[in-house]
Amino acid sequence: MAATVIVTACKQNAPRKFVTSSFLLASLIGSSCQVYAEERIKNVEFITRSSIILMPCMDKSGNQMMGGPTKNEFCTEVFNQLVRDGGAKTVSWFKVNSELQKVVKGSQVANANPFLSGSSMGGPRIDYTNDMYIPELITASRTLGAKYIVRPVVLNKDSTQSSDQKVKMGFMGFGAGVERKTTKTANVTVKIDVISVSAEDIVASRSFSGDVNSTKKSGAGYELSGFGGYGGMDAGTRAAMTDAIYKSVEYLADRVD
Repeated sequence: MAATVIVTACKQNAPRKFVTSSFLLASLIGSSCQVYAEERIKNVEFITRSSIILMPCMDKSGNQMMGGPTKNEFCTEVFNQLVRDGGAKTVSWFKVNSELQKVVKGSQVANANPFLSGSSMGGPRIDYTNDMYIPELITASRTLGAKYIVRPVVLNKDSTQSSDQKVKMGFMGFGAGVERKTTKTANVTVKIDVISVSAEDIVASRSFSGDVNSTKKSGAGYELSGFGGYGGMDAGTRAAMTDAIYKSVEYLADRVD
């Protein structure tokens, strides 16, 4: 299947390729890198005709408020897109969640847990898409005809930025100015577990890292996320995460039949 390969040529780093669709171009790469696209490059291809269920990507990098894992929506969207672009047959998550609701509500786990009673009494829906309910997810997957469940997790999400500047003197003191050089590095590690529905166990597991290293001279600094990292990832971290996700999708295509 065809896709767009985005090639980033950044200083202090060899050109780097990762596959994504064109709508992500502006959001993934900062202006510090030279960016160009090669159209119609072959993407990862899945051979399996079996249905796959993709769990939402959980962020367990330890960067969250109160230390609890949260869903990384960017990781979830890119992972889903690349798997589907590769031709894999996936079960839509709204179908999975609907079936999972039925299984959990009808189980002894739900009946024994007073915190789950709200949904049965007309309260807001409860999200069961987490590790606690993987056994129920396996049951729901059988009903939906899925052979595999894929569990992606963000294990590491680090970015650093350093700057140095020097004064440039013009002719006879005129035209003096300050040249600022800012270096940004980002590293992301994504782990995926492949769960066999029939075996009710993890049959493959591996971690993948993505890196971005770029330098920008003068002008404004890099895009910054919100206070404490809660306002979203910067462009470099998104690019590093996409790199790691693409590697994990390559691995997944070789591990499912």
